[in-house]
Order: sequence, then C-alpha cells, then structure tokens
Amino acid sequence: MAGFLKDTNTFTNVIAIDFGTGASGYGISPKPIENHTLRVDVYNPCEGENEDQKTTTAILFDNNQNFIDFGLNAERKYAEIIQDGSTALLFKNYKMSLYHMQSEVKSLDGRTMSLMKVISESLKFISKKAIKKLEDQLSKTIFKKDRIRWILTVPALWKEEHKIFMKKVAVQAGIIDNIDSNKLLLCLEPEGASICCREDADETLKKDLIKNKIVAVLDCGGGTVDITVHKLLSEPNEPFLCEEVISSSGGCEWGSKYVDSNFEEFLKDFFGDELYMIYQKNAVIRLDILKHFELLKKKFNIGERSRLQLSYFSEFLTQEKLSELIKIYNEKHKDFQLKQRGSSAIDLPENLMKSFFEPLFEKIISKVNELLIETKKKTNQFPNFIFMVGGFSESPFLKSTIKKSFENKNLRIVIPKRPSVCVIRGACMFGISPRSIQSRIAKKTYGINTLSTFEIGKHPENKKVIIEGEAFCNDLFDVFVRKNESVNIDEEFTKTYCPVRANQTEMKIILYCTDKTDVQFVDENGVRKLGELTVEIGKKHQSMEEKTVTVSLKFGFTNIIAQAMSKNTNDFKKCEFKFENSNLIENNNINNNK
Repeated sequence: MAGFLKDTNTFTNVIAIDFGTGASGYGISPKPIENHTLRVDVYNPCEGENEDQKTTTAILFDNNQNFIDFGLNAERKYAEIIQDGSTALLFKNYKMSLYHMQSEVKSLDGRTMSLMKVISESLKFISKKAIKKLEDQLSKTIFKKDRIRWILTVPALWKEEHKIFMKKVAVQAGIIDNIDSNKLLLCLEPEGASICCREDADETLKKDLIKNKIVAVLDCGGGTVDITVHKLLSEPNEPFLCEEVISSSGGCEWGSKYVDSNFEEFLKDFFGDELYMIYQKNAVIRLDILKHFELLKKKFNIGERSRLQLSYFSEFLTQEKLSELIKIYNEKHKDFQLKQRGSSAIDLPENLMKSFFEPLFEKIISKVNELLIETKKKTNQFPNFIFMVGGFSESPFLKSTIKKSFENKNLRIVIPKRPSVCVIRGACMFGISPRSIQSRIAKKTYGINTLSTFEIGKHPENKKVIIEGEAFCNDLFDVFVRKNESVNIDEEFTKTYCPVRANQTEMKIILYCTDKTDVQFVDENGVRKLGELTVEIGKKHQSMEEKTVTVSLKFGFTNIIAQAMSKNTNDFKKCEFKFENSNLIENNNINNNK
C-alpha cells in the first residue's frame, strides 16, 4: 500500500493522454536530469491536419465495427463514405456516455456500439501515435516501452467507477497489462491545469504565486466544467506543491458542446419539422453546419457579428425557402430578428447568440460564487487568482463574462496563452512529480459494514441479531474518513476486524459511501455500496483471535485504494469497485490481477 508510488526511478518518459469530450491530444515529457529544465511537448495525434495541438474527438468504424480512423480524419473519411452512397459509424461526444454510465453509445446515424470498444480504440490510436513519436525522438537502444509512465486525464467530477472504467479501457487499449499496474496514473484535469498554470507562468506573474496564496482553477471543457481550489505550499523558486482547500466541484453538462445543443434547438425551431429531419438524417450537412457554428462560437463576443452559412443544404434550401423561414421565425420571435444575407446565409442577432451561452454561464457563475464563499469560510480569505483553462476558456464571451463577474483588485482572472493544452502539460508535470498535490478533500464519507456488541438504549432493536448466543448490532457504518476532511496523499486508514462466528473461514468486506457526515447504518437513505472484497481467514478450528483481518484504505491519491489482509493466511485482496450499471464493464478477458 505505502509502496504505491515507490517506483519513481523506474520510468524514463511520461506520456499523458488528454481524452476530452470535444478534443484530444497527448504530451511527452522526458524525466528531467538533475538541474535540467523540465521539457513538455504537446502533440496532435493526427499530425498534418492543422496547426492545433489537439484534434476533434471523433472516431470512425466500418459497418462491421472495425476501426477506420480518429479525429478530423475520421470526419473527412465519413463524409467521403456517405457521399459515395455507403455507410459507416461515426461517434462524437461519446465521453459523456461514460459520465452517465451507459454501456452503449450511438453513432451519428443512430446505430450503437459498446462504449468500452469505442473508447478503447480511441486510446489505442492515440497511444500508438505517442509511442511512435517517442520512438522517433529516441534511438532504438534508448527507447524502452516498459519505462513509460502513462497518465490519463479524468474530470474531477467523476466517481470511482468512472476511474476504474478508464483503467480497464487502458488495459483493453494495450497501454497497461492490468488495472493495478503502477505504470498508469490518473490525473484530475483541473489539478493538472493548476500545476501547469504555476509552472508555465511568466516571471512577473510567478513572483505573485507565493506560498500560502490561494488559487482557483476553472477548467471549462467540451463536456464538463471542473473547479478546484488549491493553497500553494511552495515559493516560486521551489518545486511546485499545493493542497486542496475544498472538494473539487462543477457541472457535467456545462461545457461548450452544450452551446451546440442550444444552437440545434434554435435550428429545430427555425427549420421546421421537414427541413430539420433532413438536417438530422444527412450527417454531412449536419457536420458542416456544426463546424461553421464552431467558428462563430469561438469568436463570439458582445458586438461581434455572427453570420451563419447554410449553403450546405444545396437544393434542399433555396433562396426563396430561406426567406420564407426567416419571415415565419421573425413573426414568432420579436426579440430575435434574423436577417438574410445573400442566397444562403443569415445573420444571427447578438441576443440570440447570447442565449446559446447564457444558460451555461449562469450555472458556472453560480458554482464559482458558491466555491468562493466556501473558500472564504474555510480559510478566512477569498482566492487570489482564478485561472481559466480548457478549450471553452478560449471563448471571448466566457472570458469577458467571468472577468466582469469576479475580477477585482484582490482577485485576478488569468487566462494562460494556451488554455486548451494546460491540462496535457500539467498532466505530464504531474507524471514527473505525482506528490505535487500534497492533500485532497474527501468527496464523500467512506466506511465499511460491520457488527458490534449490541448495547441496549444505544442500538435500535430492529438491528439486533443473535450469533452463537451473543447479541450484535447489524449493518453498522464504520467510518474511515468523513466528507470534507483533508487527507494527505500517503495517509493510510487502517482498522482490524475479528470474525463473529467460531467456524468462519472467510470474511466479506463491503465498502460504502455517502454524502452525509453523520451516518450510523449502511442501509440509510443516501448510502451507496462502492465495492467489496472477500478474504480467506483460516481454518474452522482456529481461534477467532487468530483470524483477524486488517483493512486499509487510502483516499489521498486520485483514486481510492482499498485492500485487506488476513493475519493468519496472509491472503491479500484489493477491492473490486461496484458499477451502478453492471453492463458497463463487459467481459473482455481483462486481467484484473485479483
């Protein structure tokens, strides 16, 4: 347990994969030699498509579910296949299906595939590109695949089951051999960004990022918005160290892709049933319009003109038909007056464009305000900085809104030069020094089920059970750590349990969690089973004192580590975490090394 990160000297390079809802990329960082500057290089896995350091998260399969391509290349090939009169399966925004614990994901034409396969093929493509890039950088005598430390970035909002799923996907993708491999670490996206923002800051800014300053990171991506608050534990000239002040928070469907969803609601109203059906069924038209809207979305701000091109409809939308649709829409919506430009374009009024963003902004502003107040209550001071990172943070409208809402003489809003790659760069830095985050805040109250000697007046009668003539209280929630408690990265919580039956030969340990801080029983409302393990404890004839089990839980890292060991048999087991959707994890012959 304590040796989880002991192998710090066995890796020579870090490869970090940022698999995002809207865009994905990877970074490579060689382990720095003493007194040498850390180098981090970020790459687009589809080199040559453009100058961006990330590519669109899209993946293409043929009709037999064989992988074809990834990124913008997948979208281009899909368009060619459709234009040739054939079909294929193109998937976009599929990372959000994992958040909702869906076992299958829908392609653009409505067909489904296993989410496990879609994500694993994505990671396989990116990891192969990363390995090839590293091979090209190193000589064959120097390159060693088994000396790579892999990092996968994950949203701070994700539960343990999401994190375990990603580890199983990494096995399927051939990145690691088993989910317990110490060659893979998970990096929470806003934590990686926090490290990057301090390390990449210019000298003027870095001088202000001194010990005990409080920094909030607002990570606005394609699907989620994550917010974390850190207290700096190091001076600018020292290796980066920080601690989490309050538990990371945010929202699942607050990212830039949901601006697209609001835009498509407008299109549904504007086009009418017939034309919107054509838009939905013709994937090439839909992709082209959404790509064009993406350009408008990225540059939109107050006072900025937004002209939407609809020529992609070709004969489906004549100039006369467009004029008719605009007239109908404008009569229904006096506040949103569209203007026709030429034969196939429309000007979207500023207040209409704002309406696509503002429902998300309201949620983001409310949550940031809530966390600022919570930080003030806990530390007696507000954060000194808010760093805006993630692709959505490149939006001028979002940047100006956040600055207008929060910036003052004591609180600076800082947007790095390349906010979209902060997470990748920071994930590489985290891979070099995983103990940069010294402590984290427990997101929930965690404990296990147990029995205790029944006490009249203290325990309810309905929990009383008689075992071998002795009265016990059943279903007790034995707390290891409570929600909002600070937990150090190497802090280990250990308890020892005895069997309650003389002839008992094994003991089942069940891990539970809840949002409550005051909890007594595992069957209370809001208590959820998280995982379980069974340990062999000895022979029937052995005494109960000989058959004790030590349970250890570690919460300070990016995922929970739970394990148990029998005193008598030395039987050692790690916890198998439970998934709310039992169909999410398929039987893929993955070696869990249990």
